[in-house]
Amino acid sequence: ATNEILLEFAKKYKQFSVVAAVDMAENKIPDYKFIETLLQSKKIVGVKFYTGYQSFYPNNNRARPIYELCQKYNAPVMFHSGDTLASVGYVKYSHPIHIDEVATDFPKLKIIIAHLGNPWMIDAAELLYRHENVYADISGLFLKDINKNKAQVKLYKNWINEVITYASPRKLLYGTDYPLIEMKPYIKFAKNLGLSKESLDK
Repeated sequence: ATNEILLEFAKKYKQFSVVAAVDMAENKIPDYKFIETLLQSKKIVGVKFYTGYQSFYPNNNRARPIYELCQKYNAPVMFHSGDTLASVGYVKYSHPIHIDEVATDFPKLKIIIAHLGNPWMIDAAELLYRHENVYADISGLFLKDINKNKAQVKLYKNWINEVITYASPRKLLYGTDYPLIEMKPYIKFAKNLGLSKESLDK
């Protein structure tokens, strides 16, 4: 869905908020004034960048004015990180380590590493530990049926627990990446991570 479709959807269904995607293709200059208008009016609550899919690093100069706007309006910036679906894009751009420069240069900017940098979760954990303003979500680790991937479930449980030990459970956010996977099995996966109630609540 385009940003325009999502904005219309949010007008109709008030319980939803929009995180806008920004097209960072080399031949395009982002419409900074329009992004500021959307942030100022709270029509969008954050911005997401698709680094691996659009082949640009997070420290790209064309993105920096957007970071400044998001910092000004206290809106989070989310980066697709880690694996790209199938063989689309270049994963060198979506390695979470490249977010370090943005987090350092914009210490008041809330940053979310989507998909916990999978499979570079421990690299992502260093950023969670190092930067007060950096968080990560656990969305998009599975496609479709989790129950058919028992070995993968075990692997991700171990990795997520390592991240929590290295950083903190308060730095992890729940997410699914719906509709690539249904809500219920992902909730079950989160509840079965083996976390204490206190950590799970965080």
